Amino acid sequence: MTVIQDVKSRSDIVDVVSERIALAKSGSNFKAACPFHAEKTPSFYVFPDRQTWRCFGACAEGGDVISFTMKAENLDFAQALNQLADRAGVTIPTPQTRRREEALDRANEEALDYFRSLLKSDGGERARQYLERRGVNSEAEEMFQLGFSPAGWDTLSRHLKGQGYQEQQILSAGLATRTEKGDVRDLFHGRLIFPIWDSAGRPAGFGGRALDDSTPKYLNTPRTPLFDKGRLLYGLHKARESISRSGIAVVVEGYMDVIAAHQHGFHNVVASMGTALTESQVSALRNIASTFVLALDPDNAGREATLRSLQSSWQVFERRALRAGGRSDVVFYERQPHASLKVAVLPPGKDPDLLIRESPEEWERLIAEAKPLMDYLFDIMASRLDSSSGQDKLQATEALFPFITSMENPYDQDRYFRRLAELMGVSEAALEASIGRPQSRRAPGGRGAGAPPRPAHRRSQWRIETPWRSTASPSCFSTRSW
Repeated sequence: MTVIQDVKSRSDIVDVVSERIALAKSGSNFKAACPFHAEKTPSFYVFPDRQTWRCFGACAEGGDVISFTMKAENLDFAQALNQLADRAGVTIPTPQTRRREEALDRANEEALDYFRSLLKSDGGERARQYLERRGVNSEAEEMFQLGFSPAGWDTLSRHLKGQGYQEQQILSAGLATRTEKGDVRDLFHGRLIFPIWDSAGRPAGFGGRALDDSTPKYLNTPRTPLFDKGRLLYGLHKARESISRSGIAVVVEGYMDVIAAHQHGFHNVVASMGTALTESQVSALRNIASTFVLALDPDNAGREATLRSLQSSWQVFERRALRAGGRSDVVFYERQPHASLKVAVLPPGKDPDLLIRESPEEWERLIAEAKPLMDYLFDIMASRLDSSSGQDKLQATEALFPFITSMENPYDQDRYFRRLAELMGVSEAALEASIGRPQSRRAPGGRGAGAPPRPAHRRSQWRIETPWRSTASPSCFSTRSW
């Protein structure tokens, strides 16, 4: 991925434009009076699906998020790119850095070709048998460019040196490590290799699965100038078109989950690679997905990863339109829980890979019937809450109430507030007397003329915090994040 592509993928055009002007919803797009000329009838449109803008009035201009920033701030291309990069947390590489990264790109490409050839060789028989046992067919193996690393300690390093690569380049690409004695050893040996692609479809790093009892079972490229596991989603280069078309991104945990999904025709599936979703991973999907479905493993670790992922998604992915002062023609943006943030509850003992291979129809049904965020959280809470413990009830309320307060729809607020009271075993009046009642959200102050201030709910002696910063750790949640 080029730096321009990276910046654009992390700079949602609706967010950038709405920081400067108030946008009105117009079907699936947004409109406003053009900020670049005087007019009474709005002729300025923003198209989220295409990540573009256009004035159909006197300006008759349009473009992408960079061209808008250039025109709005009177900047040249480089200045606008730098401003957006700062906003998105992207580092602009120097020409020297770019040359070094291009060399690492080529080293990864050469390593991939080497791993691929070994999988097809006599030495790759064990890896091919493993793929056969896991139900991976030749088309999927080719689609995801799987490979094999031999058992030798320096076979890849010697191969790359023979192709003209310097030792430091091999180390910098994360393909080898230096021992305490100063020897260079391959990172992967005796493993099935999964190339991890960036969004432009280039191998940024690799994952290796042990084919024996070696530990760790899975090993990833360390952080390098090209590879940061927390910023990449496995399979996104193959899933992007399907996600963009359907508006739905299904997030699973591992490589084999993604491969099984795509092999069975579910092409909108990506993997967080064994970790909870990070803000960077969520940001990479915001421009193409309106709905997230988390389908992580059903074991305890998977449930905890789901809860952590919900926090990341809560903070980054979901920006909801808010009406300013009750006006339906003006919208503002604020980080809020998204109605389409969902969780697919998988059967015990069946991770996505196994479920898809055994019953694609059940997988499809579970994704279609995925639970909205709030319903999932309430179900988790109800299953773990000790109703006889006042401390449990207090901490459960502290965990759930901020989510309810942040909801835009007053009907949903009332419904979940009522459900919270039922869960606590008290009346709505008693709960309201203790912590106040959620009130309809308003536009943030300063985001438009006449926008009223955001009302604050009443507070009692209970300390209510945002969910991702709460110091509460109720026993009904097993993860420390709550």
